[in-house]
Amino acid sequence: MFPAGVTIDPKTGAVSPNTGTYTKHLSELRSIYHDGAEFDARLARQGDAVAYTVIEYREPGADIFFGTTTMSPGRIGDEYFMTRGHFHERPDRGEIYYTQSGEGVLLMQSRQGEMRSVEMKPGVCAFIPPDWAHRSINTGEQPLIFVWCCNQDAGHDYDVIVTRGMRQIVVERSGAVAYLPNPKFAAGN
Repeated sequence: MFPAGVTIDPKTGAVSPNTGTYTKHLSELRSIYHDGAEFDARLARQGDAVAYTVIEYREPGADIFFGTTTMSPGRIGDEYFMTRGHFHERPDRGEIYYTQSGEGVLLMQSRQGEMRSVEMKPGVCAFIPPDWAHRSINTGEQPLIFVWCCNQDAGHDYDVIVTRGMRQIVVERSGAVAYLPNPKFAAGN
């Protein structure tokens, strides 16, 4: 293993060199939004947009890896575009998110249900403690681009968050960001 220099473009999220990429389209995220009818209507009206793209740099044998997430702006009804959200499979692993451009919210929830959020704007580096679920939400009109870094063995546990959601949803109310109780979470779905 040798040192390496990796270029990250703060305006596009491009990582060079990179070792992998994946894209999530809106159609793959239906279960995370609270208004299924509005989700279906949005998809019918505007098509299957790219919700977000993840690009990574992973060095085999290293303990950490990093990359970027580029999130599209948009809403399903009043709810902003967001990532699936996840806990780490290893509960002793944290993560950081460093916002390069755009604006958003990093919504976090402990296993005990405590909620916290960190504003995502250029220059803010958010610390995600071990065993806190985290979901990124683009609350702006431009792409939200952030750099993330965590342990390679942290893993991703999407099941609880995708199935049940988080205790709060983030919506637009009169031009401002608002936090509301998630009806899916309360219903136990």
